[in-house]
Amino acid sequence: MTHNGDREACTRQCWFMAAGIGFVLALLLWLAVGWTFWQSLFTGIVIGVIAGALMAYIFCAKTGAAQDAQAPRSKPAGTDNSANAPEPSRPSAAAASGDVTASAAAPAAAVSTPSPAIEVQPSKKLAGQDDLASRKGDWKYDGDAPNAAPAAKKAAPKKTAAKKAPAESAKKAKTAKPKRAAVAPDGKPEMLSTARAGGADNLKLISGVGPKLEGTLNELGVWHFDQVASWRKKEIEWVDERLKFRGRIERDGWIAQAKILAKGGETEFSKRKKKT
Repeated sequence: MTHNGDREACTRQCWFMAAGIGFVLALLLWLAVGWTFWQSLFTGIVIGVIAGALMAYIFCAKTGAAQDAQAPRSKPAGTDNSANAPEPSRPSAAAASGDVTASAAAPAAAVSTPSPAIEVQPSKKLAGQDDLASRKGDWKYDGDAPNAAPAAKKAAPKKTAAKKAPAESAKKAKTAKPKRAAVAPDGKPEMLSTARAGGADNLKLISGVGPKLEGTLNELGVWHFDQVASWRKKEIEWVDERLKFRGRIERDGWIAQAKILAKGGETEFSKRKKKT
């Protein structure tokens, strides 16, 4: 029996078994469960069809596939050409010996053959080349010479800078203000016994200084605006204790007015004072 016949026989058996299962199920539903005859028959047919299809797919399909795998594959007649295949040609002994000697002689010939020497031919002189060579003379480029001149030029400013340095330092020394002496322990400012050669300043140009206060200041040794402008806090307290009206120096702003007047400037009070 062929494989197709076995598969058909298996399928018929599966359907017979499925028909029996459907028939038995229909009887049970009709007699035991109490369904109607037609309901039981229809349900039995449906169940039988489903069971037959599943059994045929599960059992018969696997059986056919296993038999196909185990069956030997037969070769068609006339496909074995091993007997008729031509034997590979073998080179003769003489030809083999000739190839060996030829291959051995080829490297020897390659090594022994010297490469031809390359001759370098001088180029032709250009037109006017001799004339340019005669004009050139013995002049040579000196790599150090071009750098010597800039080095000398750079060195020159250093000398002038060295000369200018003392002059600038002298100017700064002249313009620099002398350091003020520290305040005396008792707070007394620097006083003068008499006015300087140019004469005493008009201290009445300071707001709050009248003729009496000017006389008191002169007696203490105050004759010029710059003296008043240089007073510090402790010195102000020392002068304030010797005046009749204490607190007038700070209240009327003597220091600020004296600084302006010492520089040759004018205040609003000094302008009005000069007009009167």
